[in-house]
Amino acid sequence: MARFGLLAILVVALAAASSWFVLQRPVRTAEVYRQIVTVHAALSTFPLLAALGALGASRSYRTGDRERGVWRTIALACVLWAAGRGLFGYTQIVGGNPLPFPSAADAFTAAFFVLFLAAVYAEYAIVRELVTWRQTSVVAAVALGALALGYWSFLRPVLGGGLAGGAEAVSVAFSLMGIVLIPLALIPATVFLGGLEGYVWLLIAAAIVCLALAVMWFSHAVFFGEWFVGHRSNILQIGGFALLTVGALWHRSIMREA
Repeated sequence: MARFGLLAILVVALAAASSWFVLQRPVRTAEVYRQIVTVHAALSTFPLLAALGALGASRSYRTGDRERGVWRTIALACVLWAAGRGLFGYTQIVGGNPLPFPSAADAFTAAFFVLFLAAVYAEYAIVRELVTWRQTSVVAAVALGALALGYWSFLRPVLGGGLAGGAEAVSVAFSLMGIVLIPLALIPATVFLGGLEGYVWLLIAAAIVCLALAVMWFSHAVFFGEWFVGHRSNILQIGGFALLTVGALWHRSIMREA
C-alpha cells in the first residue's frame, strides 16, 4: 500500500504540473511552441499511464476471470485515446494546424468510448444481481441529471443549427456517449459502497465524468471554432486519466493484499 501511495502522489503531481502548462498564456514564439509540444505530450502520456495501470489491475485476476477482461478492455480504450490525441498533436506540431473536425483522430476517440462502454457494461453484468432498486433509482436520477446538463450545456447549441453535416453528428454522438457512461460507471461504485472497492469505482466514475465533460467541451469548442492549445478542456482530460490511473493502481494494491 505504501508503494501505491507514492505512485499516486507522483501521478497527481505530474497532472498538476501538466495542468499548469495548459493554463499558460505564452507570448514569444518559442514559448508558444513549447506549450504546444508539452500539452500534446501530456494528452498522449496520461492515457498511456492509465492503460498501464489498467493492465496492472487486470493481472490481479486469473486468466479467464471476467474482471480481467474488464480491465484489459479499459487499457485498450486508453491506448486508442492516446493514439487519437497523438495524431491530433502531431499534425499541429509538424503541420502547424490541427486536423479538421471530424478527423481520423476523432475516430480513435469514438473507439475509446465504445470500448469503455463495453468494459463498464461488462462490469455491470458481473454485479447486476447485487444492484438494489434503491441503487437503480439513484443511478437513474444521475442519468437524468447528466442528460439535462449535457443537453443544456453542449447538445442544445449544436442541435440549434440542425444536423447538417458530419461535425454536428460527431459532436452529438460524443456528447451522448459521455452522458451514457456517467451513470453506468456509478453502478459498481454504488454496489461496492462502503468498501475499498467502492472507492476505486468512485475514482473511475469521477474519471469518466471528467473525460465525458472534456470530450463534450472539446468537440463543442472545435465545432464553434473556440478551441486553442491552452483550452481548459485539456485539464479535464489530464485529470480524468490521472484519476483513472490512481484508481487502477489502487485496485491492484487492494487485490494483492486480499
